[in-house]
Amino acid sequence: MLSRSADLPRIVIVGGGAGGLELATRLGRQLGLRHRARIVLVDGSPTHIWKPLLHEVATGVLNSGEDEVNYFAHGYHNGYDFEFGYMQGLDHQQRLIRLGAIHGSDGQQLSPPRDIGYDWLVLAVGAQSNDFGTPGVAEHALQLNTPQDAERLRHRLLELAFRCSSGQQPGLDIAIVGGGATGVELAAELNHTVREMHVYGARLQPAQVHISVIEGAERILAAAPPSLSAYAEEQLAARHVRVLTRSRVAAVTADGVQLQDGSTVAADMTVWAAGVKAPAWLAQLDGLAVNGLNQLQVDAQLRCVAGENIVAMGDCAACLGPDGRPLPATAQVAHQQAQWLAGALQAWLLQQSAADFAFKPQGMMVSLGKHTAVGSLAAIVGPKRDYYVEGRGAKLIYASLYRMHQAVVHGWWLAGLLWVGDRLRRVAKPALKLH
Repeated sequence: MLSRSADLPRIVIVGGGAGGLELATRLGRQLGLRHRARIVLVDGSPTHIWKPLLHEVATGVLNSGEDEVNYFAHGYHNGYDFEFGYMQGLDHQQRLIRLGAIHGSDGQQLSPPRDIGYDWLVLAVGAQSNDFGTPGVAEHALQLNTPQDAERLRHRLLELAFRCSSGQQPGLDIAIVGGGATGVELAAELNHTVREMHVYGARLQPAQVHISVIEGAERILAAAPPSLSAYAEEQLAARHVRVLTRSRVAAVTADGVQLQDGSTVAADMTVWAAGVKAPAWLAQLDGLAVNGLNQLQVDAQLRCVAGENIVAMGDCAACLGPDGRPLPATAQVAHQQAQWLAGALQAWLLQQSAADFAFKPQGMMVSLGKHTAVGSLAAIVGPKRDYYVEGRGAKLIYASLYRMHQAVVHGWWLAGLLWVGDRLRRVAKPALKLH
């Protein structure tokens, strides 16, 4: 068992997503490197990739191996320890979390189950797609929750594109269920990928590919201002992407998507991108309360209900905004919570109080392909102004969000070098990963 140190307080962070990694980095630099606390990051994967980039990994635009952050190496340089494993249980009386055994690719056990003690526990395990109990989703639909999901989607796309190129089937039908940011960005990126494949010599004509976005609400990007939704739909239509709103899914089959009105959307590949929920195992944790989406219920300081010295952040936390509604599951929320928690935890370790967390919305940015994006800046210029940016300028703002994440994780100097490396790779390598 990895027990708590008698000399240094131990802060354990479970989940190395955007928020968890940022918090571990901040605390590692501010406390770990100065030997004021021991910071431990726990994750079931040895590497991190920024989740908003998964649609680019899925379409081959981004090579995940080049943008991944290795937790072992990053922790060594930034003052935190990394524990490889999946959390499986909690004893909040003894202040212990339980990790499952680690097995290699051949099934051999690499590490037995073990316990890790904590003084403060931060749960930042993210969320996954919510199929709402729809029949056939698990069997017939691809999802986009992890880098592994993105790689599976990319390989499936390449296989189907090759079948079309070799004359095995006349065309390629793709259905995306969910018209939120993930579904819209994926649809635009898939359209771009197909056109790039044709440029690189594939005999798959863009006209052979039919992409449909299926959304149950009255418009896509329902959380955005209406003008932004309208612009995004116009851009998708210009790319020959069909948008079906007010269309609720009854079932997913091997041949497509059945709608509740009795119609069917044919699909060789269906991607489920509708709704999110927290992992089901959170509902089984000792003494912690969750809502209907398995999200941990937290107070205004992100402390879990009935959980002593336990806080939750990001997509797995049911944190209420000033309007009384839960905050959205976005990287923007996770970033602000990580920034706030880095200060609050240091205050709590010194037996000091901290002000309540207050989310400050910064607008919404959605990528619409290689050179185009659209974003609402109403949260910045004022809630009464329906103001948005579009085109290459918006794409530049969108790309800067990832560079800002890199700057937090690596520092501005290294982030700048990574940007230069990305530009050089684009010159030396194909625009798509085609294998």
